[in-house]
Amino acid sequence: MQRILFCLLLLWPLLGVAQSSTGHIDGHVNGPNGHGLEGISVVETTGHFSAFTGADGHFSLTLPLGEYTLITRNLSYQEQRRTVVLTTETPTLTVDFTLQPTTTALQEVEVLGRTEKTYKSDYSFVGTRTATELIDVPQSISTVTKELMDDRQALRLTETVKNVAGVSQYSHYDDFTIRGFRNGYESGFRLLNGLRSGFSFGNAFTQAPLTVNLERVEVLKGPGAAMFGDINPGGTINMVTKKPLQTDRKALTFSTGSFNTTRATADFTGPLTEQKNVLYRFNAGYEKSNTFRDVNDTRSLMLAPTVTFLVSDKTTLNAELVYTAIDGYLDRGLPIKSNNLYGVPRSFTLSQPSDYFRTKTYYLNASLNHRFTDWLSFNASYLDFTFNEKLSEHRTLNSYDNSDPSKPANSVMNLRYFDRRAEEYTKNLSTYFVLSRNTGSVSHKVVVGADYIRFNTDKESAMFEARQRVVTSVSNGVVSQRVVPLQLDLNNPSYEIRDPSTYVRRATPAFFTDYINAVYHTTGLYVQDQLEVTPRLGLLLGARYELFADERDYGDGSTNIPQTKFLPRAGLTFALRDNLNYFASYSAGFRPLRPELIRFPQRYGRSEPFSPETSYQLETGLKGEFFQKALFATVAAYQIERRNQLVATGALTAEGAAIYRQNQARSRGVEVELTGNILPNFSLNTSYAFNHTEVTKADLATEQGQPLANAPRNSGGLWAKYTFLSPTLRGLGVAVGGNFVTRRRFENQVKPLDGGPDEWAYWPGYAVADVALFYTVNRFNFHVNLNNVLNKNYFVGGYDYFRASPGAPRNFMATMGYTF
Repeated sequence: MQRILFCLLLLWPLLGVAQSSTGHIDGHVNGPNGHGLEGISVVETTGHFSAFTGADGHFSLTLPLGEYTLITRNLSYQEQRRTVVLTTETPTLTVDFTLQPTTTALQEVEVLGRTEKTYKSDYSFVGTRTATELIDVPQSISTVTKELMDDRQALRLTETVKNVAGVSQYSHYDDFTIRGFRNGYESGFRLLNGLRSGFSFGNAFTQAPLTVNLERVEVLKGPGAAMFGDINPGGTINMVTKKPLQTDRKALTFSTGSFNTTRATADFTGPLTEQKNVLYRFNAGYEKSNTFRDVNDTRSLMLAPTVTFLVSDKTTLNAELVYTAIDGYLDRGLPIKSNNLYGVPRSFTLSQPSDYFRTKTYYLNASLNHRFTDWLSFNASYLDFTFNEKLSEHRTLNSYDNSDPSKPANSVMNLRYFDRRAEEYTKNLSTYFVLSRNTGSVSHKVVVGADYIRFNTDKESAMFEARQRVVTSVSNGVVSQRVVPLQLDLNNPSYEIRDPSTYVRRATPAFFTDYINAVYHTTGLYVQDQLEVTPRLGLLLGARYELFADERDYGDGSTNIPQTKFLPRAGLTFALRDNLNYFASYSAGFRPLRPELIRFPQRYGRSEPFSPETSYQLETGLKGEFFQKALFATVAAYQIERRNQLVATGALTAEGAAIYRQNQARSRGVEVELTGNILPNFSLNTSYAFNHTEVTKADLATEQGQPLANAPRNSGGLWAKYTFLSPTLRGLGVAVGGNFVTRRRFENQVKPLDGGPDEWAYWPGYAVADVALFYTVNRFNFHVNLNNVLNKNYFVGGYDYFRASPGAPRNFMATMGYTF
């Protein structure tokens, strides 16, 4: 025993040296808003010691005493270095980092996921095609991040617009009003990662896209034609999909709610290899809901795998394949009985139990970024989008039968039956070079590129239309038949399994022949220069030449109708302060018409060819970042002029084609928007928009001087979330929000019940309040949303008395989530 004690005494100094020869570094890596950043690599310069930050931004390192330089590394944030010295006197240190996002590291094609977890997005590609901070783009861009969509439990694109200044629903379809102008159907299309998709164009416009795989929704306000060609003058909606992250992150949610709704989502991401040069992300979602509309239940499924290949420090590839299947009914809206907007309940429908609307969308999106040098890169993106539908529906013929004097006027609606099988294809290829060089003291970021877009329909697409049916009766052994119109008595509706074999088939209409026979394609050549003239003054100059044509044998030797346009763009930003920029811009717009509107105008109610649409916007305002860049604010004023705007009259030709008219319109307005964090535990999204629209020249005399259809003069939204930090309430959060819209004009005139000339009517304004409750404990989170708290009966929009779009009554959604 004595020998053991003696040995320990001899070794004690050595043990003391050994114990004090190692040190420990502990710290946090935060973003500019104070939130911890997950997945940041903290590396000692030799590479022998490294650590990754956890979900709260914490990291720790154990290493020998000595002097070290620590480096933070992540493709989404600027590198930061810190030199520290561990000694016997100070063997333990706390080292914290605050990192700023980097846009150059993201290169020019977005291939890596956004790591922030806030309502604010610091950068965008939609404004310039390169990663640019929002404050430096001389045009308004509004963003709804996945965090805001999750907190509001928004599953469809239509549920996100209440959080965007100057954007409201035109109808319940994938159909919006942006700065007074309609954006849907033939007047706008959705971008997917900056490429034209099949959403909101052709038949696909009747279904709003799911948000399951969306990282954020961006709205570029005003014409973006200098970058993207065929663009609506009010604005462009770009859906940015979730990309893989370099750290493992997994999340599951399970939800239940009103209208017999059940929902589940999954979001898995991380590296597939030890070298972290192959990353994956898999998103999936399923929902079954009866909806608040009678005979309109729906089932939705989305599967979205994505892979990113970090081939080298110069080359990156990304590929995603997305499949969506929706099985339900095509809701054509609420019919209005006897000119009384509230004459039937908002659940009332024209759909029959035997109807169905089954759609599938598939798209492959791939992108490549290759850097030849630190000043020259090549970028390419490809999108192959397919929309398939099988439709059987009873819908309005846009007329009432008032021939029976015993029934109230406008209470018996004439119907038409559609059985349609169609498939649409939209293909994109976008290629461009980015060159960053200086000429003297002026720095340039030049983009030169070309786009090709092609849209066509499967030649096997077919349609069966009927407006009458054969009724067979037997009397005294005698069989007789008579033909009666398809109708629905709004006072005594009948819902039954219908037999279309008894319907009187009509000849395939000419408008459907036009639809399946034409191939539309366009090529755009463009150039853009972002100049930093001084540290405070930036300029943006750009132009695009669009060459649009179709492919079709018109029977007279002609095979296409070309439409071309030169589209300029210019803007400037000036830094009034380090966190506040003034901006001003001019942008032009152009929307080519479907060629049959030029070649066969008589089929669409006009004797002479329709004219292509053109537009321009002048905009000016301020953009600022506050609370250590955690809160982003925009104040903007604008004027938009649009010529040859195509407007559906609501009337139909004898063959069933829509009759159109054209007008010229002007929109002027002011918008204010705040998004981000006032405090790390207080998130905010709020907006207000004033918009004055006027038809300045019209084919329809009574439309002259009227506001544009479904364009509210005032609108706004709010969503504020507060999370408690006190020990007794830790993990608990509350949110309040809502949105309001003032009255909006019908798209079409209506007839007074007591006779007289047609007149314009208005959808009433509305204000809807929402609340939510959140609770997080360990890796579990629970939240409940209650929407339309006061159970307002309102209309989000619509077209006329035949097709109104009611808003949902009071409803709730409860969700349990788990992250691991």
